Amino acid sequence: MSRAEPALAWNFETDTTLIRVLAQNAEVFPDRVAMREKDKGIWNQTTWQQLLEIVLCCAAGLEELDFKAGDVMLVLGDNRPRLYAGMLAAGALGGYAMPAFPDATLDEIRHFVHEAGARFALAEDQEQVDKILDLREQGATIEHIIYDDPRGLAAYANPGLISWDTLQAKGAELVIRNPNLRNELIARAQPEGPAVFVHSSGSTGKPKGVVLSHRNLLAGVRNAYRGGAFQFGESILAYLPMAWVGDYTITMAAALLLRFTVNVPERQETVLRDMREVAPTFYLAAPRSWDNVLTTIQVSIENSTPLKKRLYHFFTDRAIAAERRKLNGMSGGVLEPLGRFIGEMLIFGPIKDQFGMSRVKNGFTGGEAIGEDTFVFYRALGIKLRQLYGQTENSAINAIQANDEIRLHTVGKAAPGVEVTIA
Repeated sequence: MSRAEPALAWNFETDTTLIRVLAQNAEVFPDRVAMREKDKGIWNQTTWQQLLEIVLCCAAGLEELDFKAGDVMLVLGDNRPRLYAGMLAAGALGGYAMPAFPDATLDEIRHFVHEAGARFALAEDQEQVDKILDLREQGATIEHIIYDDPRGLAAYANPGLISWDTLQAKGAELVIRNPNLRNELIARAQPEGPAVFVHSSGSTGKPKGVVLSHRNLLAGVRNAYRGGAFQFGESILAYLPMAWVGDYTITMAAALLLRFTVNVPERQETVLRDMREVAPTFYLAAPRSWDNVLTTIQVSIENSTPLKKRLYHFFTDRAIAAERRKLNGMSGGVLEPLGRFIGEMLIFGPIKDQFGMSRVKNGFTGGEAIGEDTFVFYRALGIKLRQLYGQTENSAINAIQANDEIRLHTVGKAAPGVEVTIA
């Protein structure tokens, strides 16, 4: 943590909003990188000051389109900085964004739109715009559609269709014309007001809509921080579905409160390659993602030379055995430190570098139970993988394994600030 960090200790109070936290970051760290997006092979950077200006111009543009407190904005698309900024802008106006999975069916999206009465939509590209236009033809109440990527949309003449660039230009003009508008937009939202409309996983029935307030989200981040989930200044990869509460809690709320650098991959298909370039310090993935990477590692080893296979099995087999002994409360073994050092240089380090995990300090799995063999493998590899448990209704993180309290088939203790009742 830098010497300037304690100046923002007040951010752990929950009596504030996401837009106010963003404004504070822009004031204290205006030139620090907040977001990076890969486009055509180049990482484009956005500072905290630039991000604040983008959000404020978006909010001003939305208000000019008659977006009011309590209004809902459907968000459709993959992870994109502009979609994140649009969600923050909706929350700044006292309304809220409702992200949906980009591959959701029309029936699923229709249910969400009717459930919330969404009048606005923010779409990534032509594919998502077409979905929204189809919904509108079927009676959806969406009046305004803002789109990010203009490719393929030049000939569209549908009413209420507006590009992100046009919205930004309108908003910038309003902000310049009214010097007081900036401060008004920053102060408008209230801590108990809505920040985002997300849906539960549907594990006990149909997905249920949950509106989380600014206070909900900030309290959830505070609790997770105190439980050791993440630290100030983490570097993260924004690849999780935007419709999942974990993405908004980490990529938005935690990133603002703890000043993460958020790296947005070029496409979902390039996530692994982009992750290797980014080498995030915090990484959360579902068990199936950890399983898929493990399978890729094992297939690569089986296709390698006999010498490489022997070296791999020599070191990993011993590291896994040592990790199992540790998890059972025993010593890793007399030769474990030396074997770890050599194994790190020859095997473990190159594998972690290949998959972008060379800098992971806080690695987590959640969403469902992870297989014992997979969990032990990554810890043997030197990635201090931990398990967490959370729910949509209370901002994603309720229980966390501490670094010194790792046990198989558990999710750790309740995070500080979380009360657990058995009924």
